[in-house]
Amino acid sequence: MEPSAGRLKALQSEVERLTHYLTALPPDAWNHPSACARWQVADVVAHLAAQALYNVDRLSRGLHGDTTPPEGWLPVSTHDEEAFAEGMAQRAIAERIRLGDQLLTTFIVGNDALHQLLTGLAPQDWEALCYHPAGLVTVRTMVDMRLTELAMHGWDIRSQLDPIAHLAPESFSALLGTIPRAVRRAFRPDPSRAHPIRYRFCVTAPITTTTDIVLSREGARVEPAGEAIADVLFRCATETYVLIVFGRCPLEGAMAAGKVVVEGDQALASVFGQSFKGG
Repeated sequence: MEPSAGRLKALQSEVERLTHYLTALPPDAWNHPSACARWQVADVVAHLAAQALYNVDRLSRGLHGDTTPPEGWLPVSTHDEEAFAEGMAQRAIAERIRLGDQLLTTFIVGNDALHQLLTGLAPQDWEALCYHPAGLVTVRTMVDMRLTELAMHGWDIRSQLDPIAHLAPESFSALLGTIPRAVRRAFRPDPSRAHPIRYRFCVTAPITTTTDIVLSREGARVEPAGEAIADVLFRCATETYVLIVFGRCPLEGAMAAGKVVVEGDQALASVFGQSFKGG
């Protein structure tokens, strides 16, 4: 199977999984808090519904060579992470109120439209550039971002209603691929960091990988684990790693529960969690 076909299959599987779950959700559960701060379950679904339609627009424009901001969106050069996150939160709540009892229908329609567009792509289309507020991205990256979004926000909904909810293993590859973006959002510049701190995550089960996250004055970046000596080494499963980096599982809690094994400077291990500002 071609990598692009595998991604589309995983994306559609995640869509169907979440749609089935939401269709069976009792009415009162839609007002239940999600794992996203300030968002009810309905707000999360409103965000996902709106993003599906935004993605159809951005992809369609990008496939025709248009990478300019759609109406109402700012140029990439003016992107501010804090303002972007706040605006996204407010738009989701506004969409939830506007859509009312059409929320689930809009979610389904938006996903269907996106699926129809993606299944019609030619091989060369996957590298076309599209607008994104934080910088131009390829169609391939946008698909990974959408899969990540559905998987993570699906967990945000299920985890508050089912304490043993898990991420779908089929989504792990895309989630790992979008971690650099998550890391840039999670850590802010800090002039007080006199020297970079290198954290190495040794991840196993079901995907084995070793990755460094480096905190510096400028913020944070992801690097392949190379010859550099890590200040702290974390060992954990794939799901735990993803939930930590996307801000869903506090590092200290994962360490206390035995989900993360730490080697190296314990004080610096705590700095990682204390420096985390949000996924």
